[in-house]
Amino acid sequence: MDSPLIAVAVVIVVSFFSLRMIPRLVAGVPFVDPDKVYEHMQKDENAVLLDVRTPEEFATAHALDSINVQPYQLGDDLESKRAFLDHKVYVICLSSQRAAMSAKNLKNLGFTNVSVVKGGLNLWKKRKLPVT
Repeated sequence: MDSPLIAVAVVIVVSFFSLRMIPRLVAGVPFVDPDKVYEHMQKDENAVLLDVRTPEEFATAHALDSINVQPYQLGDDLESKRAFLDHKVYVICLSSQRAAMSAKNLKNLGFTNVSVVKGGLNLWKKRKLPVT
């Protein structure tokens, strides 16, 4: 195998893994498997699942008991959200990209127990977890 071909292959592999890891690095919060999120949501009535997709996306399908919140509204009326600052908050979108950024914003707003649903609604549905 010649050297330029090896270099291209290495760049492709590194790029692929980097793109998969960027949301995790940016968010600075744990990514949790959808099965574990669903299980925790069943046990803890105070846990919150925030869906940060558009209202149109949310209307087509969303995880059971999720709440649709637009990312740009996360800081709005923070005083009314203070009661939830210490609750377990899971953030979901379609694939984890928007959820990662939103989770970071929540963390910056003072939320102490924020996680991203790994794989987003795509993986949630693939695992056959309830949607509405």
